[in-house]
Amino acid sequence: MTGGQAAQGPAPAASRNVSARRHGPVYNGAMLRSLAALFLAAACTCPAAAPLRVGGFIVAPLVLGEPGKPLRGALRDFMEREVMPGGVALRWMPPSSLAEAYASLRDGSLDVVLVASGEAARQPGAAPFDWNFLLTRPHLAVRDDSPLRAVPSLHRLAGLEIGWVAGPNLSPGLRKSGAKWLRTEGADWQIENLRRLRAGTLDAAYFENEYSPAYLARMAGMPIRLVRLPMPPRPFFMLYSLKAKKADIARFDRVASAAFEGRRFHDFLERYQGTGVPAPR
Repeated sequence: MTGGQAAQGPAPAASRNVSARRHGPVYNGAMLRSLAALFLAAACTCPAAAPLRVGGFIVAPLVLGEPGKPLRGALRDFMEREVMPGGVALRWMPPSSLAEAYASLRDGSLDVVLVASGEAARQPGAAPFDWNFLLTRPHLAVRDDSPLRAVPSLHRLAGLEIGWVAGPNLSPGLRKSGAKWLRTEGADWQIENLRRLRAGTLDAAYFENEYSPAYLARMAGMPIRLVRLPMPPRPFFMLYSLKAKKADIARFDRVASAAFEGRRFHDFLERYQGTGVPAPR
């Protein structure tokens, strides 16, 4: 040791305490990790938002299902991939009839109904989101041996017995067409109308979209033809209950509107389990 140099060693305890008081506690990596774990545990104890109860009536292949079981189909698959990862919790309810779905929105036992169109936007106790997820073309499904090949005007439907779902109002053009409309109740209304068509008790079955009859006929091995109607495209949209929590609906609206923007769902649907739609002939 040379003159004037002090031995280097640990500072006295009193000196260390003064330094800690002056500059605050010194955290090492282990302490920081422990504090982070505590903050995370505290955050996880906060109550999570209850999932939105999502339901609706069967519109194949958008909504499929059986009584008492959570609905399935293209919309659920798309939303589990594109909407739920955005922080939206959803609870899939069993499919119902059209009337039951709208009643559930009114009484608040459903928060969102997946498929609606036309006059459904005016359902009491419910409101539509201001975006749509699919544009479709109204079609008739007819037997392969039907003489009906084209419908240049809706007056061509005069005298035909056409199956449709019980509940929604027909457009003015369809009401004035002269067709006889036979309404079908129940969740399986689409399948039932195709059964009646095959049995010959209907001349045609009306569908607001081209996907449903093509998908169902393919699944059943039933030969049909699709005849496009001279009507404008139909936007499909979703409805929400006015009794649902506003913050939860706002979050769903923000995430889902971005997920369904443009043709994203249309392109997904075209690829969905071989449901590409054959061109009408």
